[in-house]
Amino acid sequence: MSTFQAVCVGVITIDTVALVDKYPSEDERVVARDITRGGGGPAAVAAVALSRQGIKTAIIGTIGDDADGKEVLRIFEKEGIDTSGVSVGSSPTAGSVIVSSLERSARAINTRQPVNQAPANSAAKILVSNAQWLHVDHVGIKRLSELGVSRGNGPLISFDAGYGVEDFDPTTVDLFVPTDRQMALRYPGVDLAVALENDSVKGGNTVVATQGSAGSSGYSSETGLVTSPGFKVEVKSTLGAGDVFHGALVAQIIHGFPLQEALQRANAVAALSCRGLDGQSMIPTTAELNAFLEANK
Repeated sequence: MSTFQAVCVGVITIDTVALVDKYPSEDERVVARDITRGGGGPAAVAAVALSRQGIKTAIIGTIGDDADGKEVLRIFEKEGIDTSGVSVGSSPTAGSVIVSSLERSARAINTRQPVNQAPANSAAKILVSNAQWLHVDHVGIKRLSELGVSRGNGPLISFDAGYGVEDFDPTTVDLFVPTDRQMALRYPGVDLAVALENDSVKGGNTVVATQGSAGSSGYSSETGLVTSPGFKVEVKSTLGAGDVFHGALVAQIIHGFPLQEALQRANAVAALSCRGLDGQSMIPTTAELNAFLEANK
């Protein structure tokens, strides 16, 4: 089996997304401006971002033996993502029904998740053993021991901490990416820059905080504190933008960009993804990203 630059591990879903002017009241029916269906899940969206940024990518996770699972596999195949590490479990494929409100610039998410992840198959373990980077979400981080991986023993590990994991130790990963809100919970009353430095110095790793439309900030021993503002685009939905950022950031690091430029490029990829209603359809390719950055110098 050939080497993959990135293997993503975690949640795989199929999502139905509706865009409405305002949320309906109880028993009220509203007409949606748009309804779409597509793939979702933090690890899955990151995999698509990585692939569109020219990274040879594989995905490890669980789907059900159902039509939604087959649809998910077709999406990955179209994106050129290896699915040999995807297992079929006893539960239905995870899915969400999401309603986005233009009035509130918010979304309501109703989700169905599988109770248990199916055991990793033999292909998954081979994928991991040949990977340069392992990108995990809140479900994937709990499967490291099952996959025989730990920091310094196997691929470099990137953790999308968009969903908090209780008692998580940031020193166990090479790239720790929480939100600014999570950093505020970790370090109450402490400036974000100081919090990033504290975690990075303690872990000897790179720590990046996403800051929504404001951009992102990061710290490593090589760069010190770096920040990059967000980009303004015509936003249809911010669904999955954080997941896109995580995949795009790992992609830029693999491509060899220094942290400051990697943040800038990942910010741009995430912003451009917001032009679509779902989390995947408008993720740009590297060529589209470069053209956007050139036009926004």
